[in-house]
Amino acid sequence: MRTRKLKLSYTIQLETLNAGTGSVWVECLRLKDTWDYAHGYRTGGGVDCSCELWMDKQLSKSQPLHSQSIQEVRSRYFKNRKGFRKLRKNGDKKAKPPYRDKTFQTTTWKKSAIRFIGNRKLRLSNGQGNEPLYVKLPKNFDVQYAIAHIAIVELVYDKGQYSLHFVYGVEKALKSDGEGIVGVDIGEIHPMVSHNGVDTVIFNGRYIRSLYRLRNKVIASYGKKIDRCKRHSKRWWYLVKRKWRYIKKIDNQIGDGLHKHTTEFVKLCESGSIGTIVIGDLTGIRDNIDYGKRANQKLHQWAFGKVTQLISYKAKALGIKVEVIDESYTSQTCPSCGKRHKPNNREYTCKCGFTYHRDGVGAINIRQKYLGHLGVPVAAAMAPPVGIRLEVPRCSA
Repeated sequence: MRTRKLKLSYTIQLETLNAGTGSVWVECLRLKDTWDYAHGYRTGGGVDCSCELWMDKQLSKSQPLHSQSIQEVRSRYFKNRKGFRKLRKNGDKKAKPPYRDKTFQTTTWKKSAIRFIGNRKLRLSNGQGNEPLYVKLPKNFDVQYAIAHIAIVELVYDKGQYSLHFVYGVEKALKSDGEGIVGVDIGEIHPMVSHNGVDTVIFNGRYIRSLYRLRNKVIASYGKKIDRCKRHSKRWWYLVKRKWRYIKKIDNQIGDGLHKHTTEFVKLCESGSIGTIVIGDLTGIRDNIDYGKRANQKLHQWAFGKVTQLISYKAKALGIKVEVIDESYTSQTCPSCGKRHKPNNREYTCKCGFTYHRDGVGAINIRQKYLGHLGVPVAAAMAPPVGIRLEVPRCSA
């Protein structure tokens, strides 16, 4: 799937649609309570399937939404329940089923509710008796491609900005002919460090870290000013809007940096005949951490899940397989002698005389672990790591 975003100016209709979707979600919660009470609070996949069919007939049609938009909310609710059961099955005792009321929620239109008028206008159908949503399209919008490939359109609200997300279905890529395997260590300082058996590549993350520091300073600076204002006063609203406008700009820069790094990495894999990318699994790394205020802040802002997601969908589009494995002890095991040693700085130094970049050692061992050779000595004379930096935009003098 591919997504293209189109920003929209605020209108009452946009807010009404997302409010209607939120009302349908709340109705799903109430109907599920009714079903559970009538059936003795039984749970499970089969019971949920019967409840979903029953709920489809009970949902109110009075909302200003297309019938398939209402069905999408119901489907989303039961997908969340399925995810909850999976988490519980995997041992997450804190996982909860969907239970919170939502005032607003993303509205979705399926293909039957999407219609293009000429080359410059989009019509999104709503419930019977409700005005459709008309959207003017930009000049560079490829209507013919959209008609052939569009799957759904979503109305998304994010930090004061409404936007339409056009989700396209793309043809499944053929499996890559490459046989190479590359290990990827995802880090907080460097977003990615990869090793393909010969070369180690470090994707420098200093620029992205500087953006996170700027973001934290903006939040702290505006927070002090906002706290001195009367809540919901004219100046209070002015500062809040200005703060989030600034934060959104920084978030876009961070996302752009991660996209550029992951795109560069996937291109290297394609040109290097790589067939499998192995990524270290960092799930749960933030649980019960306490390294001090500043270190904890960095770890909680660490976007390792985002990096994994970007690599996964970009690689799969090229037919490259992506595997996620447990990365325990991969940063501590010496690739030369196989003994474990916890490094104290960015350079890994072992008593056997082996010295290498710390994250490079992690990437080497993730690859070795996938091959089943963790702890087995590899060639001592490895090529020094190569660094790749982002091209940071600079103001002209």
